[in-house]
Amino acid sequence: MKETPIVNTLTTPVITDILDLDRYPLDRLDSPKGQLLLESCRAALRFEGACQLPGLVKEEAVGKLIAEAIAKRDQAFRTDSTHNVYFEPRDESLPAGDPASLLQHSSKKAVAWDIVDEDSPLRIAYEWDALTNFIGQAMEIDTLYKYADPLGACSLMLFEEGDELGWHFDRSPFAVTVMLQPSVAGGEYQYFHRLRTPGDENKAGVADRIRGSEEGRIKLVSEPGTLSMFRGQYSMHRVTPVRGTQTRINAVLAYSEKADDKMNELTQKLFYGRTV
Repeated sequence: MKETPIVNTLTTPVITDILDLDRYPLDRLDSPKGQLLLESCRAALRFEGACQLPGLVKEEAVGKLIAEAIAKRDQAFRTDSTHNVYFEPRDESLPAGDPASLLQHSSKKAVAWDIVDEDSPLRIAYEWDALTNFIGQAMEIDTLYKYADPLGACSLMLFEEGDELGWHFDRSPFAVTVMLQPSVAGGEYQYFHRLRTPGDENKAGVADRIRGSEEGRIKLVSEPGTLSMFRGQYSMHRVTPVRGTQTRINAVLAYSEKADDKMNELTQKLFYGRTV
């Protein structure tokens, strides 16, 4: 008589438990379907600076990550600051119409990478080399590396009622996020595609949009499980204030074109309240 095998329900999930690789063949980019995926991502990024993959992260994995973020809420570091769109110190000598003189508000909580569970779906997905390879190819970057920072490599972000990200330009060429739980109201991701260029800061246009002009404004809607790639260095963007008691939760996946790239201690302290 054969013994019934014991099934361990607590085993670490494999990548196919986390990501929908049937719909999105990230591990088979050389296949016809993989090539079509890359072509569509590149076209979207060129056309309006953003690309989204709805449902890439499976529903069960999303649920686990929401639970993990909420469980670690008390360990998260809260930031609450004012800044201009360039994240530079305010220059009091600037004229009132200069966008650098117009202050913005940002606040949120961040669960640092070294707090994320070893068997977290987020850790397993981020450490999977095929995901890094896919993002690099979609972004048309020759060589892409996972961020080596022990705090900021990959984080869970929590936006509670009233939290927001004020208008800003990113200092890095692109950002990768996964929406886990949107807020009931507010918490919208809005941006102006290529509002400035390397050769033209377009200060009048930037100031006009900060003051409320909606000309060219794009709203990026993300359902739970959506991975988004966004070019924010020249596209001004924000997250509007969260309304309601449901926390807006997303993951931020950091990458670099340089090997072993990481934040300096001052930046670690600023975003995570400590250094490692």
